[in-house]
Amino acid sequence: MQILNLSAEIQGKLYSWLPHNLKAEKVVFLPDACPGKSPLPTGTAVLTRQPDWRQFALSDCGCGMRLIKSEIPVSRLDKQKWNELAIHLKENKGGLGDLGGGNHFLDAIVPEGGEDVYFLIHTGSRKESGLVDEFVDQQAVFDRQFDRIVGWAEENRATIQSLVEEIVGPTQLVLDLPHNTYEELADGAVIIRKGSVRVMPGDLNVIPSSMADDIVLVRATQMVEESLFSLSHGTGRTMSRSDSKSLARNYDWDGLYDKVMIPDLVSRASLTTEGPFAYRGMDDCLSLLDGFVEVVERFKVVGYIGHL
Repeated sequence: MQILNLSAEIQGKLYSWLPHNLKAEKVVFLPDACPGKSPLPTGTAVLTRQPDWRQFALSDCGCGMRLIKSEIPVSRLDKQKWNELAIHLKENKGGLGDLGGGNHFLDAIVPEGGEDVYFLIHTGSRKESGLVDEFVDQQAVFDRQFDRIVGWAEENRATIQSLVEEIVGPTQLVLDLPHNTYEELADGAVIIRKGSVRVMPGDLNVIPSSMADDIVLVRATQMVEESLFSLSHGTGRTMSRSDSKSLARNYDWDGLYDKVMIPDLVSRASLTTEGPFAYRGMDDCLSLLDGFVEVVERFKVVGYIGHL
């Protein structure tokens, strides 16, 4: 098994995160690599010819990010509009337009030197994803269900875009990229991407960090061929959620709320695992991806909705 380590972890630890029954030719660990409840660690791309590979392509199928550009300046995005949008999103819980929990979010962001607001939507397939699990041994059914769920997840993000447009007016789609997918290759191999985005040289990808750090729009270079044509979907956590809770007690939440608009529906207690202290800085992430990406645009976060 060939390992490409673009994370900050030592290789021995990375091996321990992989399923014992995985037979892969190559595994790419990206800056946001971390173990989780899914079969594969988040922030990985796996090349395999293992016949029963579908058991590793589970968990939040089709989860992804959608970047859209509005026509309003940041001065016109006020707390009243942001609260109204949060209320509409909460009303969609369990259906299309459900933002979800965990690290899923809707950010309002502004480019360096610009005024027009962009919005970054990160959400997935919610409970739909679990419907594929029972079909791992039924290839044709699994593939149909997986494709359907990936489509549902994209529709979910599109529905959130429509909700944004109800509040701020027309928006333009910049990109929509899933990061929990699989790709069957012509030679019979498969690339499974868990928390990693499929890109070709020249393609755009968006990488978020924390609420207090930048978000970047990057362009993939020719070097992504080495990373199985895959890029990071975030900068990655630097600590567990349980460790985050202890640090949250001494964090300057008032300072964060002064810089980032957060709706009244979102309690501070719900953000203890998502504080900026829990995530790798953007510059550190970009250094790990040195040579694989070129920065196109940097954005600052001016509004956050999550944990509704």
